[in-house]
Amino acid sequence: MRYQVFQAVDAALESQGLKIMILLRLSPIIPYNAINYILGVTSVLLRDFILACFAMLPGTVLYTFIGSSAGSIVESASSGSGNSSLTTVAIVIGVIFGVVGIGATAFYAKKELNSIINTQE
Repeated sequence: MRYQVFQAVDAALESQGLKIMILLRLSPIIPYNAINYILGVTSVLLRDFILACFAMLPGTVLYTFIGSSAGSIVESASSGSGNSSLTTVAIVIGVIFGVVGIGATAFYAKKELNSIINTQE
């Protein structure tokens, strides 16, 4: 067969669509628009696609937190308040934990996706 990898992915999406979709949405490596186009030619169920869209929320919350934290750092630095270094340290630690959390999730999501694809082949 010419497209064995694609057929394995299509079969995996048909049998475990929701699980794979959630893992893809949690992984920040592949852009969402590329995932959407690829899934348009597979046999993933619309229900699985819609439910998995909620898995984008952790990344969205992290990006919002990073943007808000950057604004807070700038504001505390420009205000000259006495607690600016404590605020900055707390915000930086929060951002680091958020990025590490998303990175760990992406790592395990990729590992699980690879194992699913390997079992389908």
